[in-house]
Amino acid sequence: MTNIEWIFLDLGWTLVDETRAHRARLKGVCERMAGIGLRHSVDELMRLCEQAATDFAPSPFRGMRARLELPEGRIRTLADSASYAHENEVLYPGVPEILEALSRQFKLGVIANQSEGTEKRLSDWGIRNQFSVVLASAELGLSKPDSRIFGAAVSRAGCDPERALMVGDRLDNDVGPAKLQGWKTMRVLQGFSRFQTPRRPEEIPDMTIPSILGLSDARQIGLPHLNPGAASRGSV
Repeated sequence: MTNIEWIFLDLGWTLVDETRAHRARLKGVCERMAGIGLRHSVDELMRLCEQAATDFAPSPFRGMRARLELPEGRIRTLADSASYAHENEVLYPGVPEILEALSRQFKLGVIANQSEGTEKRLSDWGIRNQFSVVLASAELGLSKPDSRIFGAAVSRAGCDPERALMVGDRLDNDVGPAKLQGWKTMRVLQGFSRFQTPRRPEEIPDMTIPSILGLSDARQIGLPHLNPGAASRGSV
């Protein structure tokens, strides 16, 4: 991958480990299900979320609920009573150091489907200043895989699509739509979607890394040093 100037990263399951947040949410689901005589474990529901993601369910949580085959009323009750708590999220080990190293060579951005408050969460984790562009679905009013969110990213960055790299965990939300816009793509094998299999050519990433730690040395993964002056051309 040559001539990359901008690297855009997803958050959930890419920079952010959501395991504890999902397990806490599903623990609440299990407790409420036990109250109506249904016995399921957190591990079982985590596996159902993983299966749903592997089958390209837009929401692994909703896909998990569908796989439980509960009456509609009970599904709705579980959905309303199980909230996702961002405070249970943590950065994957090494993320601050990786971003610091990459920011010396590339301009960095975020493209993520997130509820409100993304910029504050980035600040709380101490990494907001590494990003020149942050596009979060709640604030933008667009969500992946909508191609317009990728168009908005290169527009704000002042970057040509072929000089942009999208790094994320999902073939359907990150890799496919970015490649259709002419971007380079990198898949991270973390989280519920790590077992997804490409369904069409555009879902085949240009590169796959086993974890976000694979970004620790840009040269080892084939990313060049930033072209002289490239970082200054982005309008943020």
